[in-house]
Amino acid sequence: MQKFNTLVALYRELVISIGEITVDCPSLRAEIQKTRTKGCEMARAAHHSLSLISGPEDGEIHPEICRLFIQLQCCLEMYITEMLKSVCLLGSLQLHRKGKDSCGPPGIDSKAEESSDIPILEDTSSSPIDCPQLCWLVASDIENIERDMREMKNLLSKLRETMPLPLKNQDDSSLLNLTPYPLVRQRKRRFFGLCCLVTS
Repeated sequence: MQKFNTLVALYRELVISIGEITVDCPSLRAEIQKTRTKGCEMARAAHHSLSLISGPEDGEIHPEICRLFIQLQCCLEMYITEMLKSVCLLGSLQLHRKGKDSCGPPGIDSKAEESSDIPILEDTSSSPIDCPQLCWLVASDIENIERDMREMKNLLSKLRETMPLPLKNQDDSSLLNLTPYPLVRQRKRRFFGLCCLVTS
């Protein structure tokens, strides 16, 4: 689980480099794709391992089991968010390039205009890949990311279904405040305080 957590953080660092002229290049895109594929494999393996753990269906749950389920859920949610971010960045990059293509050959004025744009992998003259092919590669990458996103969302749904019953009954805010003590006691204390307030 810790390895998957670390890999999600690495994927995030790679994603924020998309479109940054100083670092964005084909090798970075390949590294992002490799990291994303590895992350999906690790997520599937982690979910399979947790599905084999049989916890109690009611009452208290072991804190370690609780921690593993919540950690995987949080990692998956963050992983899906980062994939969505990469789709948005690649989509804006594709629109930027199509906008440049629709203009005529760049003259002196258009070059001056380009210098004020947000740097988005501008140096295509030295690249052997022409712009239509590059747009196709970006579109293909977006399609693959969206496919992986759908798979990870399905995995997240399955994880929530296989969670121990005490975790299923809690909303997201209470998951963050889970303690090894029975949740019923906390509710009793709350209602007891409310009764005292009413009777007084």
